[in-house]
Amino acid sequence: MRAYIESTGIISRCAKSADELMNVLNSGRYEKAALPIVFDSQIPPAKIRRNSRYNKIACTAADNAVRGADIPEPLDRRRIGTIITTGYGSSVYYTQFADTVAKGVPGLCSPAVYSGMVPNACVGQICILNGFKGVSTVLTGGDPLEYSSLLLTTNKADMMLCGSVEEYNEAIYAGLGKLEALNGAELSEGAVMMMLTREKTGRSLCAVTGFASASLGRSPLLHTLESSGADIIAGILKRHDSTPDAVFAAANGTYFDDMEIKAIKTIFPGAEIVSPKKWTGETLGCGYMMNTVFAAAAVSSGKYGKVLVTGVDMIGNYCTAMIGKVQKKGVSE
Repeated sequence: MRAYIESTGIISRCAKSADELMNVLNSGRYEKAALPIVFDSQIPPAKIRRNSRYNKIACTAADNAVRGADIPEPLDRRRIGTIITTGYGSSVYYTQFADTVAKGVPGLCSPAVYSGMVPNACVGQICILNGFKGVSTVLTGGDPLEYSSLLLTTNKADMMLCGSVEEYNEAIYAGLGKLEALNGAELSEGAVMMMLTREKTGRSLCAVTGFASASLGRSPLLHTLESSGADIIAGILKRHDSTPDAVFAAANGTYFDDMEIKAIKTIFPGAEIVSPKKWTGETLGCGYMMNTVFAAAAVSSGKYGKVLVTGVDMIGNYCTAMIGKVQKKGVSE
């Protein structure tokens, strides 16, 4: 199963464009943004003014990816799907709505207001803005990159918009910050999107050449795992049939780092280990795709020939994807 990343869009505390992202990768220097992150959008204000901030951050990252992809015309928009993951969805909007209802303002309980609270509100808005009518959903766990690649390789779509979004919620983040499992992590927010195709084009940034994932039993972001977690991770890594030049790890400054790095060094002893979260912060349900966008930039720039991306979600899955360079025509990948 293979797919090609055509373009990316990113909003994070360290970068809001591909150029800024590469500057961070090459120098390690950046100006860390305060939370919530301030970002600009090229989407006309009239088209998103009534949307929640959660929708706006997702739509802006998606808009950047779509603009970069140069979607060919006339491509049937019914063949362009949208798969996005999130850990907490539009929690800020939901909390505000719930507080208002609790104070006895039933007139606000309209379908229009309610629709903005659900996690898949951002997918609906992205599809409306871009005219996408293909297979679309929001997941709260799992690997959106693998799912999107599966839809492409089984001819359920010609292109896929794939990504993740996590919005800063002061109350939720304050609670998470007290967890022992997240001791040492810097919580942050962000959104990442990428356009995928089944066939490589002259614009393809890199190829996604393999996947491997499994459940750790529970999320290391919420619970402290037993040391046996390193063996589970090693078993997942063994399923890749090639050795990467670097591993862009899920490491986030917590106890989990030692567990993951031990497994990586056991299976891929010669691979460089890179921790993008030292720049992006721990973006929770968005972390795996954040790492993927960094890996795509690193491979497309020639910094590495092959990168293994790892990540964990909020329900306990450990996901991995191999990102490789796009070879010239006639050369095997």
